[in-house]
Amino acid sequence: MSIPKPCENGLLIQATMSEKGDQVMRVKANEIDVLIVGAGPVGLAMACELRRHGVACRIIDKQARPVQSSRALNVQARTLEVFAQMGIVEQILAAGTQAKGLTIYDRDRILLRMNLQHIKADESLYNFMLILPQSQTERIFGERLSELGGTVERSRELLTLKQEDTAIIAQVKAIDTDTEPVEEIRARWLIGCDGIRSQVRKALNIPFEGTTAPQEFLLADMDLDWSKTRETTHGWLTRAGLFAAFPLPSGQWRLFATATADTNKPEQSFPQASLEVFRHLLIQYTGDTQTTMSNLTWASNFRISYRMASTYRQGHAFLAGDAAHVHSPFGGQGMNIGIQDAYNLAWKLALVLQGKAEENLLNTYQEERWPVAKWVVGGAENATGLLVTQNPAMRWLRDHFFVPLLNMKAIQRYLALQTSELNINYRRSSLSHLPNGNKANAGSSSGWQRAPHAGDRLLPGTILTARDYVKTNLLQALSGTQSHLLLFAGLDPSQATYSQLSKLAASIEAQFNGSITAHLIMAASEQPAALSWSGSILLDPQGRLQTTYGARHAALYFVRPDGYIGFRSQPIHEELLRDYLGQIFSVAQYSSLSV
Repeated sequence: MSIPKPCENGLLIQATMSEKGDQVMRVKANEIDVLIVGAGPVGLAMACELRRHGVACRIIDKQARPVQSSRALNVQARTLEVFAQMGIVEQILAAGTQAKGLTIYDRDRILLRMNLQHIKADESLYNFMLILPQSQTERIFGERLSELGGTVERSRELLTLKQEDTAIIAQVKAIDTDTEPVEEIRARWLIGCDGIRSQVRKALNIPFEGTTAPQEFLLADMDLDWSKTRETTHGWLTRAGLFAAFPLPSGQWRLFATATADTNKPEQSFPQASLEVFRHLLIQYTGDTQTTMSNLTWASNFRISYRMASTYRQGHAFLAGDAAHVHSPFGGQGMNIGIQDAYNLAWKLALVLQGKAEENLLNTYQEERWPVAKWVVGGAENATGLLVTQNPAMRWLRDHFFVPLLNMKAIQRYLALQTSELNINYRRSSLSHLPNGNKANAGSSSGWQRAPHAGDRLLPGTILTARDYVKTNLLQALSGTQSHLLLFAGLDPSQATYSQLSKLAASIEAQFNGSITAHLIMAASEQPAALSWSGSILLDPQGRLQTTYGARHAALYFVRPDGYIGFRSQPIHEELLRDYLGQIFSVAQYSSLSV
């Protein structure tokens, strides 16, 4: 039983009693909208996004202090777009170093030059991979969280979880103290961002299915006095395994190598990462006997697992990041898809908690993110297996077929778009379809079919703001946490088109009261005199944006808060748009306005 005690700091304190009447645990009760467990990059991204959307949340972590080592390094182009919307991209870019490609060698002979600059300016503002130690990423996230009024509660460990009909109860204990009572947190939603050994996942009994690779790998950060350029990463493919080097912003290098077993021992034994071991591996894998290694600042041994949680949601709890999926670090995808998990879930949770959407919207989190992780995990396993294979036939195929194939520009462009995660889309999602199951792509012209579809990410493009003629791009213009309605006037609009677009823009903004901002996009260098609309007007003087979006004639695009297109139509189909919006928003919660 429990005996109520006086409140401390406004929180109810209960003393749990045994059958003999002995007090065994003091419990402090508390409530919150969202509790985040785990303060790595994914948990911090989740906390920042929820607070940016106006959601009250807490974030706890069992570690006493943030990560001090480099760990996850690679920040992909799509994640940089996310960071821009979160308001931290300038700090991220200033702290990192840009890698514009990858150079692969056989000893001192160059086999392959991969170029990330195959990404075009109208596809992304970021045609590179940013290398930034995880410690710096977490620092910047932490500063942003503080700006948003949040803080990480450290040295706090999750003990148990209990699901209720409308909430989930977590028992949390301060580590290394017996004086502070166990806190019982009643959260409407809980998100496990606590990594590969997730206590949340274990408490929910969610299977983490997959395998662990037999190879062992070594990591180390150190100084190298060699002449290799810092504009690309470097890798060596050999019969014994893989050796790679990544330039760090500090001037050091991150080294990565396949460990070779000690054949002098009866059982398979791998050396611990050290300067001496890496000196030996550098010579073994690259033939380089001149480079001097020094100032080892971090080293680690690890094995690669390929695993996915069987579900991302159970009741009022979600999993994100490594708690939901884990795979090889080759390609630098892991932290990135975890951050994008957070970016996908946060806006949906915000709408539900604010009463603007029904709870079934949250089902689309797994629907959209689980296939992405499955694709990344499978691709990483296949690529890693090929890179470190000990099979002579597979090595021959790798060296004589796949490597030459990768020198083709078309293949390099495809891989650049894939590894940058710019090609990730939600075309199969229910949020990219109308209620009747049809795709949310009303229109049939050839230019329309080549334009971004429902489920694709929004593309950048140069525009002018009509109010002050400031040159910017479409992604920067669509700031904030709301959804956006893009109304393209087409290349030769009539007065009737202006009237239709203005009325629709006013109607949608009035009905959805801050949840949707409408933008009229004109192929003109100044606002047309015949246009009676006082809201956002974006100018496309050369009509390039109209062409990119297939808007030769009037067209509309609905853009979700995470920058993905939900619905589009040409010509303007207002009734279909409203049908679509009913899938996301609780229309009854908004003021009704007849058009």
